[in-house]
Amino acid sequence: MEFLKRIIARVRSNGSQKKASVEMASLLGLAARYLQAQDYSAARRCLKRALESRPEMEDPQVLAGVLGWLLLTWQETDQYRESTEFFSEHISKYPGDAIAYTLRANSLWYAGELPAAIDDYSHALSVNSADVLALSGRGQVFVELDNYQRATQDLDHALEELGRLQNVPEDWKTTAKAYSLNGRAAASAGLGDFARALQLFDEAIALRPRNAWAYFNRAKAYERRGETMRALEDYKQSLAMKEPKLNVLKRKYAEVKVSMISV
Repeated sequence: MEFLKRIIARVRSNGSQKKASVEMASLLGLAARYLQAQDYSAARRCLKRALESRPEMEDPQVLAGVLGWLLLTWQETDQYRESTEFFSEHISKYPGDAIAYTLRANSLWYAGELPAAIDDYSHALSVNSADVLALSGRGQVFVELDNYQRATQDLDHALEELGRLQNVPEDWKTTAKAYSLNGRAAASAGLGDFARALQLFDEAIALRPRNAWAYFNRAKAYERRGETMRALEDYKQSLAMKEPKLNVLKRKYAEVKVSMISV
């Protein structure tokens, strides 16, 4: 919630006492409370109403914050198609909003539509080749496509750009680093460098210990090494962790693995 609070503060600061800015700040405050209560439908309604001020929204951090939290409301309810449709509609209205391509790519990735996700991440990167979210996302999708060399390039680039970023919240940078390290670890495992992979998984989990995806990817790495029981424990952890939780496809995969290994 800290990031959303910062977005609210930026709205208030940028808009001074303009009526639209006051209303937006109020709506974002409500959305924050609904998100805290895990009432994602109510949060989505508030965020969509806040986005009605898009024509006046000049601050890219505010736009990214509103759209990013909208994405979360669909991911938490496993509504990937609805999310994709929303971002497609947004792109048709505002094709210059590169962040919308990145977030639609994320929806497509979660839905298992990997080539389409690559296309959207690549479009975002054609606008800004230093886009950390697009680099990290595309790199992790390349991991799932078993293209570990391309994944390594994107994820290393994402980590380099993170080191250069200024004037962004430290908690955002920490999260982005944790996700990128997780993807980089999975790429290393795919290339057979298990020592490096396990080191990077440890770093990712230390930064965000409740990230289900890190445990899932490490479980797959342990399986490749033939360490079945360690894989089992990580698959169980991946089903228990929720920040963020696995998408539907990975949850089903992990459940099957737990069932098979436990027999």
